[in-house]
Parts: sequence; C-alpha cells; structure tokens
Amino acid sequence: MKKVFTKDDLTVKLYPVADSFLTNLRQKWYEGTHKLIDADTFIHEADTWFRSTKINTLDNWNSFGCVDIIMGCTHYIESLILKYGWDGIQILKNEYGYYGLMGKTGVDADQLQPNIPLIVSLPNFAAADIRADWNEVLKICEERNIDIHIDFAWILVAKGIEIDLGHPNIKSFAMSISKYNCHWNRIGLRWSRQRTMDSVTIMTKYYGDVNSGIINCGSFLLKNIPRDYTWNYYGNIYNYVCKELDVHPTKLINVVRSKIDNKVLGVGNLLTSLYNGSS
Repeated sequence: MKKVFTKDDLTVKLYPVADSFLTNLRQKWYEGTHKLIDADTFIHEADTWFRSTKINTLDNWNSFGCVDIIMGCTHYIESLILKYGWDGIQILKNEYGYYGLMGKTGVDADQLQPNIPLIVSLPNFAAADIRADWNEVLKICEERNIDIHIDFAWILVAKGIEIDLGHPNIKSFAMSISKYNCHWNRIGLRWSRQRTMDSVTIMTKYYGDVNSGIINCGSFLLKNIPRDYTWNYYGNIYNYVCKELDVHPTKLINVVRSKIDNKVLGVGNLLTSLYNGSS
C-alpha cells in the first residue's frame, strides 16, 4: 500500500474510485461469453440491485411503479429537455455542469417559476449531501405546482442519505452505475409515478431488443459489483485519509471538504492508488 500521501494528492475534479477490481470488469466483459438478457429481466435485476443499499434510505420508493431503462442519468435529463424544451425546465444553483455548458442558468429556490418542471441533483456534488434548501424547495414546488424530477447520479457513492419520495410533487427519479467507474456503460433506470411519452419510454417500450448489448453488459456488471461496494471497502480508509490530511469527511466516498475554505475536493484518485498499491 502507498504509505505516504499529502494534500497534493487531492484534486479539484471529483474523480470516481477506479480501482483494479472495477477496471478489470471491463476486460472480463470483453473477453467473456454472455447470455442474452431481455429488457424486462434487466429491469427486475437492476431495480432489485439499486434498492438493496444498506447505507441510504429512500422511503416510498414503491410509489413509482413505472420503470424504464436509461443510458445514464444524462439520458434521463435529456429526455426531459426533449419533452419540455430548455425553456420548459428549470434548475437550481450549484447544479450538474452539463447545464452550464448548454447555457442553462440555475436560480435560488425562491426564484422558481410556477408550473415549470424542476430537475434537481440529489445528493448535490457541491454540498456532498442533500441540498441544504431541500425542504424549502419541496414547499415552494408544492405551492407553485412545480413537478420535481430527481437526478440520483451521486447516490451510488453516497451514504447516510435519507429522502422521502412520497412528496406528491416528485414525479420521477433516475440512477445509473456510471459512478462505479462504469462511464463506458452508463446504464441505469428511471422510476416514474406515471409513464409519459418521451424518448426513454419510446426506447424501452417500443424498440424490442434495442441496446441489447448494453443491457447484457449492465446485467454482468450488476452481478459482479456489490451495491455498496465503495463505502463498504473504502469507508475505513476514507476516514483515515480524512484524519491524516485534516479535511472534513462528507457523505460521498470520493469527496472531502477543506477546513480552510470549505471547498469540496476529490479523493477518488488517492483511494484508487491506495487500493492498487496494496499487496
């Protein structure tokens, strides 16, 4: 194991843990022979896998009975943008950088406009937790008839997250496996209270065996990666690193917070090097 590390090993970019266990799964997939998995079987496998977390609590999950396959949470986001248009959705400040690249600006909770759907990331990368204004957001959305769609991309590497999905304004949410160094096969699921016609629905319900290779690979990955893998394996190492580097721990395994300026910093590469350097 790498014995010496310093604050210079922390990064501004929040890299995922990409250890040899996760990296080698890619090679095993390409070298192996795999049984065909149909979409309905994958949905059942993935739904069971995502729900099986022992370190986060999402209440009233069963209220979302319409489940569809997505090619990562950005696909989920883009299906909403295709449906409503850029002017037909809104976001809050400190959101996924994708929006800024596309010219979309976030607002404070009290600036949310009535009747326009909100897409929100939970956990939020900047908070490394649930947004501090989440309860205010729920109240405002209820008062202003704003549908809420939750991007749960970071939930995979989070612990201690508690959310009640039973709020009536929450209409859908999505998760993917990309944060487990699976950016090369960013498959996941979308859960909705009621299925509506959009690009995700069309892909899942009307295109037969579309993306069957991606689905098969997703099934292979879920069979080989424990749901809470990073926290279960790296939790003690993470806490040790935080103590040694005198930084605040967060609820995200690859993120710490500086005690000097309170900014979030990445520890994913350091955890990876500690793992890959072990004997």
